[in-house]
Amino acid sequence: MGKLYLVSIGPGALDMITPRASEALKKCQIIIGHQLYLDLIQTLIPGKTQIATPWGSEIERVDLAIQKTIEGNDVSLISSGDIGVYGLGGLTLEKLGENDLAIDYEIIPGVTSANACASILGAPLAHDFLTLSLSDLLVPRETILERAEAAGKGGFVSVLYNVQSSKRKELVYEVLDKFKPHRAAQTPCGVVSNAFRSDEKSNIVDFQDLFSMQFDMLTTLVLGNDATRVVKNKLVTQRGYSFKNI
Repeated sequence: MGKLYLVSIGPGALDMITPRASEALKKCQIIIGHQLYLDLIQTLIPGKTQIATPWGSEIERVDLAIQKTIEGNDVSLISSGDIGVYGLGGLTLEKLGENDLAIDYEIIPGVTSANACASILGAPLAHDFLTLSLSDLLVPRETILERAEAAGKGGFVSVLYNVQSSKRKELVYEVLDKFKPHRAAQTPCGVVSNAFRSDEKSNIVDFQDLFSMQFDMLTTLVLGNDATRVVKNKLVTQRGYSFKNI
């Protein structure tokens, strides 16, 4: 029996992968993930057996990682960002529990898309915030819209993942509509694509401008709230220190 490492590789830049994650990759004979993730860490895994599975084969990927571990290999199952945040960490633990498998494993955290994009934009997550995935492959559209409405009413700075795909073009605008009654048109928001990768792009726009923009699956939106300001071309959500009575 080998050991299974659930490895978070962060947003894409090699220097944002934690030392613990790098050490796990070195220890393992087999590295499993989507090809995009494997491409990002090629310089860290020379000579390793690499197994890629396509989008939509997440269950098969987890099953394969478990099987290779049972066969006696040390295996890294990798994910961008943090493997426990919209990643395969949860599914792996479910599988181990369902099959009552006593496999030695370790979960290694990483820098999430929310953290990475926020650092590029400034400090928009300085107060309460939430994340919302717009992928409707596993969650009904109605549920996504209900959560968006609750986020809007709650006044949370909101980080939107999986914003727009070729088959899911309109949902993002429906989600933004749920925020509209609770956001001033000029509320500053951030748009980041390919954070910390060679083709990174970022922009700060007004909330109202988002409705006329096009996005993709590698774009993250950060929706400010009534405490979010633009300070020297950076987003800052005020936590309230300047109003505190000392």
